[in-house]
Amino acid sequence: MTVVSDSPRAADSVTADLLRREPARLDGVFERLARRVRDGALPTAALAIGDDEGLIRMAAFSSERRPVDVDSIFFLASVTKPIVSTAFMQLVEDGLVGLHQPIVDFEPALSGGGREKVTPWHVMTHTSGLADFDPSVLGRKRPSGAQITRTMIESPLHFEPGTRWEYCSASFYLLTLIIERITGMGYVQFLDSRLQAPLGMHTTFDPRRAGRRIVAVHGVGVDSWLTRFIVLRYMARAALPGGGLFGTLDDLTRFGAALVRPRVVDGRTVPLKPETISLMGEDQTHGLPGVDDGEERWVHHGLGWGKPTLMRDVPGSANVISHGGASGTRLWIDPDARLVFVFFTNRWSADRGVEAEALLGTYEALRP
Repeated sequence: MTVVSDSPRAADSVTADLLRREPARLDGVFERLARRVRDGALPTAALAIGDDEGLIRMAAFSSERRPVDVDSIFFLASVTKPIVSTAFMQLVEDGLVGLHQPIVDFEPALSGGGREKVTPWHVMTHTSGLADFDPSVLGRKRPSGAQITRTMIESPLHFEPGTRWEYCSASFYLLTLIIERITGMGYVQFLDSRLQAPLGMHTTFDPRRAGRRIVAVHGVGVDSWLTRFIVLRYMARAALPGGGLFGTLDDLTRFGAALVRPRVVDGRTVPLKPETISLMGEDQTHGLPGVDDGEERWVHHGLGWGKPTLMRDVPGSANVISHGGASGTRLWIDPDARLVFVFFTNRWSADRGVEAEALLGTYEALRP
């Protein structure tokens, strides 16, 4: 069994330590969330609050017939991106690939029409100009990962790399392609061995044999048992690095806690050295133009992470990193407050109001 020891901890200030010492401060947050589910705002919701030590408190609420608990597995959707990005940055940290190294060095087919300029930095900041794969086609035709990658590589760029922000999930296959070319192992195996096992995480592209309840997502056409079976089988095969992981509250809390304060496992700093984590959390795009949430705006984005406090009137420091998923998931990490906030629901493109209320309530609970 791997023994995990913590790296040095920063001096205390007004942080989530207050919630660890006085967990009753969170009573109102969880009570309001339970009430929102009872009132029908969401069919199911689960919330975990943690700090750099790990979990402080979690609970799950549901109005559905099948029980949901804190160990239930939720579809993480695009929260997969920062997890895969973190694993990829381990290779950057090891000096095996450059953040600004052209991907054509690993995949010669990515050339012509400006594609040879695309780097891992462009992929993780969504500034590559590469064409995304239509999500509706995924459901209808269920293309393989290789087919998605080939279509993306062969399609013309939408714009010159680095000049604009445009969300692109398919491009994350290029990160996993590099992982496989460098390590000689499948990217799922690399993710498990280098990131998940050291942190005790169990996120998976194939939740069918996990032995836990898989919470069905509503509003995306998978309400029947047969459809869910077919979709889960496809998701396991495609292992979508831009949005295919499933996991639990505990999984994301462990991940977030280690990003706030990295662990030392068998002599290696996991998931990354503090300076690399800080680099990922910096505003890399500095307000490039792009369409975000359906609006043309100046976008701020890190490496695999969004920078919500730079774009909206939301709580938290400028160092917050966050990512959401269309299935209603959210991972929010405030390194200055040493706060980890994990929110799940199971309604596709759900209104984020309940999530925002829980987040605001958590910050209110942090006030001395």
